Amino acid sequence: MIWLLVGYMWLFIHRPFEVWPWLGAYHVERVYMLATIACWAIAAPKTWLSCRNNVPVFLLAGTLLLASQTSPYANFAYVENWFKILVFYVLVITSLRSERDLRILVVAFVCITALYELHSLREFFCGRGQYTMGVKRMVGVDVTLGHPNSFGASVDYALPFLYPAWTLATKRWQKLAVLGAFGLGVACVLLTGSRSSFVGLCVFVLAGVLISRYRWRVLPVMAIVVSIVWLSLRPDLQNRYLTLVDPSYGPENAQGSAESRTHSFWDGMQSFAENPLSGAGLGFYRVKTGFATHNVYNEALGELGLPGLLVLLGFAWAYGADFLEARRLRGDPADLDELFLYRTSLAALGVCLLLFFLGWGAHNLMRYNWLWCGAFSGAAVCFLRQRAHERASCLDTESAEPGCPQEHVDVFREAGWDGNA
Repeated sequence: MIWLLVGYMWLFIHRPFEVWPWLGAYHVERVYMLATIACWAIAAPKTWLSCRNNVPVFLLAGTLLLASQTSPYANFAYVENWFKILVFYVLVITSLRSERDLRILVVAFVCITALYELHSLREFFCGRGQYTMGVKRMVGVDVTLGHPNSFGASVDYALPFLYPAWTLATKRWQKLAVLGAFGLGVACVLLTGSRSSFVGLCVFVLAGVLISRYRWRVLPVMAIVVSIVWLSLRPDLQNRYLTLVDPSYGPENAQGSAESRTHSFWDGMQSFAENPLSGAGLGFYRVKTGFATHNVYNEALGELGLPGLLVLLGFAWAYGADFLEARRLRGDPADLDELFLYRTSLAALGVCLLLFFLGWGAHNLMRYNWLWCGAFSGAAVCFLRQRAHERASCLDTESAEPGCPQEHVDVFREAGWDGNA
């Protein structure tokens, strides 16, 4: 079942039916998903992960259902696409039965995203791109999330999961592959000319360096590498990113694009203040201005009202609580499998923070990353709980199972566990 889910992940991210339009007539993604659901319903063993993210996910599902029926501005096709993501989320949380399953999904997510980036980069060097804001910008090979801003954000949201992938890289070629995926992601973000994705990348890299135990060794090296990368950029891309500090480096519409995000936020807050219970209605901002909100806080609070606020707070609580529990439950620091679970939760929290941060300039409430990363984080915490329970059972001499190996007890005691996990 897990490998069927991996196949759908590739169809969803790479979207070959949009890369090669003739495939679209066959609706391969629908046929594949229906076959996967049938296999899940008939033959696959099922479980249910008690993920904290189930709370905001299903709250958002109920909110969208209600809003799509009550708002005169709602586009149900837009909502329908999100419910397809919800179906996949349910399949994941009911199919993840072991740590091996989680490792497969996380590594597959990293590899599929890298393949998508590599294909997009090849097409860019072959002449495909988008000329906007006075800059030739890299785009994704798909249509749905192929816009430079959307593509750059997709790359940003995938980068944190290179951290747990690095934990699994025990061979030299595997470590080189992870480093290559990181370099590929950085190159793609820089070539998109997306200022929000560029800032997100900078925040991610700086945060990664600061939480490292080798931060004081890495910082000087990073300063040199950043300087070399900056000097290697085309002048038009340099000017594009310099508009972040000095608008005179770019055309007037670039500054207007940045200011529109702030205007969208305040419009959303006004809509929320005028109707806090239900907001202005799903899709209101697009009808009012002809453009999407380009701001997740307008999208959630301004259009959905109090339920939208609860959804955002729910996601923040779920990801944060998962990470804190994972850090508490982490036992043996030398256990790579346990370290992978902890770093998966940390990576998911990093994606959550990026979603909130980049949400200032993007209406990303409907993005699949909220759900997928929530499933990964929830599964990691569930498996850490199982490990903590096993440790406690082995160390509790009164209730220990007869088959608990003595060497496991010795390892747990050396790691500082006293049976009160």
